[in-house]
Amino acid sequence: MRAAIFDALAAEEKPTSAYDIADNVSKLRGKRVAPNSVYRILDLFVANNIAMRVESANAYIANAHPGCHHDCIFLVCRNCKEATHVDDDVVTGDVRAVAEHQGFRAERPVIEILGTCAKCVA
Repeated sequence: MRAAIFDALAAEEKPTSAYDIADNVSKLRGKRVAPNSVYRILDLFVANNIAMRVESANAYIANAHPGCHHDCIFLVCRNCKEATHVDDDVVTGDVRAVAEHQGFRAERPVIEILGTCAKCVA
């Protein structure tokens, strides 16, 4: 089941919801896959850095660099729904420093910038 869910996730170019993954895997397997099962597996993938969650879209993308442990910045296009993953340790380090200065221990900073991608602007 995990392999089928990962394959369905990796086949998507844009962030995809657990419900869409459940539908796709259900069609491939010929039997219904419950979205809660997909959510549990996606949470496992996120915890192990195999997938990333795009919070503003309530969706997931496969991590193209699973060995990379940077905090993520996503550029999310409101038009086409594409999410571009950017690593910038200076920016995310500053975010963590601000949190620490406030006495807050950051577990996983989520930085998402909503806007319009270059393809949709043109």
